[in-house]
Amino acid sequence: MEDLSQQPIIFTGKLNRLTRLQAQQLAAMLGAFPQTNMNQKVKYLIAGQIEQSMFEILTPKKIRHVENHHIEIVNESEFLKWCIWRLQQKN
Repeated sequence: MEDLSQQPIIFTGKLNRLTRLQAQQLAAMLGAFPQTNMNQKVKYLIAGQIEQSMFEILTPKKIRHVENHHIEIVNESEFLKWCIWRLQQKN
């Protein structure tokens, strides 16, 4: 599991368990640094479900940026596991 503590992160896609705002607030409360725009500081992309039409190529801008800048992709499940781990550390 990646430790997102003290790391600039950004979200993309539709999260199943939280709204994006809730996820950003939770991440900040647990020590990550949520970003609202992709920038050079971002180290991790938290990827939810990415919707697409039948003929659309699945390459949102954030995913293309991540691939070009070697940023780590973390799925929603891994993000939630990190949240639980951080909560356990705080108790």
